[in-house]
Amino acid sequence: MPEAEEEFTVKIPENEVRKILLDPKTIGECFKFVKKTSEDGKIWYVRAPMSAITQTKELEVKILSEKPIEWEARGKHLLWKGKFFTENIESGTKIKAILAVEGLGSMASIINPMAGIQLPGQLRYFVSQLKKRLG
Repeated sequence: MPEAEEEFTVKIPENEVRKILLDPKTIGECFKFVKKTSEDGKIWYVRAPMSAITQTKELEVKILSEKPIEWEARGKHLLWKGKFFTENIESGTKIKAILAVEGLGSMASIINPMAGIQLPGQLRYFVSQLKKRLG
């Protein structure tokens, strides 16, 4: 399963950061490949052309753990996983974000090589959008 990670800091308290990171709607809205989310954030609708390439139009999102924060977004042929480690520091909160993606079923041989190449860029975009929401 291709994986990428990035560490960054924000100037807001850890408890506020954790609330935002536990909201699947907010997390989904930070991804370039998500065109929209359901009102509760439990469904992410995948943007074209990724939806056509992966044959996955939507992902069902679940929070798996609150400490560390872990989630997964699973669709017909695609699985995204995320993990966030947060640490209170003097100037705010340090966050370590880890993203992984895996093709499932018959599409795995097509999705996995592509995912390995695109994942670092997807993570950079995600972190840039998340930082905007975290101030």
